[in-house]
Amino acid sequence: MRVRSSKYHWKAMSVVTFATVFLAATASTLAQGGPYPELNQQLQPLKNQFNADAGKVRLLLILDPTCPECRHGASVIRDNVMNKFGSDKLAVYVVWVPLLNLQDSATLQKHAHGYANLLPPDSRVTHYSDPQSSAGKAYGPIIGVPYGAPAWDVYLAFGPDARWGDAPPSPSFWEHQLGGVDSNRYLDGPRFAEEVRKLLARAQ
Repeated sequence: MRVRSSKYHWKAMSVVTFATVFLAATASTLAQGGPYPELNQQLQPLKNQFNADAGKVRLLLILDPTCPECRHGASVIRDNVMNKFGSDKLAVYVVWVPLLNLQDSATLQKHAHGYANLLPPDSRVTHYSDPQSSAGKAYGPIIGVPYGAPAWDVYLAFGPDARWGDAPPSPSFWEHQLGGVDSNRYLDGPRFAEEVRKLLARAQ
C-alpha cells in the first residue's frame, strides 16, 4: 500500500508541477505576446488613446515589419529619442501595416511581434496592428505622399496640444524614408530628436 501511495503521490506532484509551469508560461506569453489591438477604418482604438494622452508629446510610427528600412527607422527612434528622453510626457504609437508585402491579419501580428523589440519594452510605447493600412491611407494625403499612395515608413510627432477630431491631426513635425517625398524630410535621428525636445519643452 505504501508503494502504491508513493506512486500516486509522485504522479499527483508531477501533475501539479506541470500545471504550475504551464500556467506561468501561459501568463508570461499573454503578457508579452498577446495580439496587438487592430485598427478599424476610423483608426480606433488609436484615436481614443491619442486623445487620452493629450498634454503629452505623441509620436506615430507607421511601419511594415517586413521592410528593412522601417526596422532601421524604428532603431533610429529608439536610439535618438526613446533612449535620450525618459520623460513620461512622451507617448509612442507604432502602427504595423502590410504595405511592402501582402500579409493577412495573423501574419502581420506575427511579424509585428517579431520586430517589436526594436523599440524598448517601455510603458510609453503602444503597438497596433493595421491589416487594412487605414492609418497609412489617412496620413498619405495629410503629409503629401504622391499619387494617392498611403503613408508608411513615416515618423510623425505631435505637440501636447494636438487633438484628434473628425479627421486625424496634422503632425507638428514629420520625417520619412520614402522615395518621391520631400528629400529635406528624410529621417535624421538627431534632427528628429531636437524637434521632440522642443515639443517636450512645451509639455512641462
